[in-house]
Amino acid sequence: MSGAPLRLGLIGCGRIVEEGHAPALERLREAWTVAAVADPTQERRGLLGGRFGVPPQARFEHYVELLDSGLVDAVDIAVPHHVHAPACLAAAEAGVPFLSEKPLATSLDDADAIIAAVTTRGLPAGIMHNYLHRPHVSAARAAIQAGRIGRPFLFRMESMGRGWYVGASSYDPTWRSRRAEAGGGALLDNGYHNLYSAEALLQSPATRVFARTGVFVLEQDVDDTAAVMLSHASGATSLLLAAWSSRSAANVNEVHGELGSIRLDGGRAVLHVDGGVEELRAAAHADDLGFIAIFARFAAAVRGEAPPLHELPEGRRNLALVTAGYESSRTGRGVPVPA
Repeated sequence: MSGAPLRLGLIGCGRIVEEGHAPALERLREAWTVAAVADPTQERRGLLGGRFGVPPQARFEHYVELLDSGLVDAVDIAVPHHVHAPACLAAAEAGVPFLSEKPLATSLDDADAIIAAVTTRGLPAGIMHNYLHRPHVSAARAAIQAGRIGRPFLFRMESMGRGWYVGASSYDPTWRSRRAEAGGGALLDNGYHNLYSAEALLQSPATRVFARTGVFVLEQDVDDTAAVMLSHASGATSLLLAAWSSRSAANVNEVHGELGSIRLDGGRAVLHVDGGVEELRAAAHADDLGFIAIFARFAAAVRGEAPPLHELPEGRRNLALVTAGYESSRTGRGVPVPA
């Protein structure tokens, strides 16, 4: 990486930044220095600001103050779902490149508005599809691309647990359980990762979505359980489960091809072919949550050297799959996905 580290602003200092983004940024100090933070709670501003040595005058209560400060070259947006669109639009209006946590927005209209604003200004902007860069998933993708399981025809990904990811206690730990803030439940939150993983590992876009969602266990107004089947352009099928309603579940993550299978359990990718079993290895620098690759490439994007690893149309595409899933559940019919 050439030149001095770029100045990054953190918009949102919640748990995903504390537990996921911050450790990645700490390993990328040649690329990024955290120069400012914004969060509505003083405790969270202090926690992340102190972790990165951000001076008190660069710790802001509102993200607009940060964007207007002139202290940053780019921002990392990790806020509750309903704030994604206004924060992304504000960054675009200020001419500040940004990375957004998923989902890009809670509606396709808002996603389109964000993409239009970024395109008009020619800004680099990316979305956090980090599961694709977790070591075992990265290793599996490389093996599939190399043809080691032949043509993939079936993907299963089940992420069933007892509840949602609890927010920071000093802000609003239960915001994911309310439609006004979250925009959706298990399908939009956890299932989002399953959807882009399916298209990437099967190397084929989904063409039709069949889904059932519902609230069965938790007292909330968003789905706690989602079951989805995708038909892919290649003829392959994905079976996806995302739930916050299970006391116990043996989650299964696997992809099957004509020549073999890959199991993705316990952070390991294991290839099964007629000739035997092999544990697949990823690059040594990969991190367990997959954020390092995204932040590293975003630095190159801000410098004008390469596009972000996952650009905003990918986020819009995945939101379209989520939206189709909810429509399928409402109507009881399969919903086609535009190419």
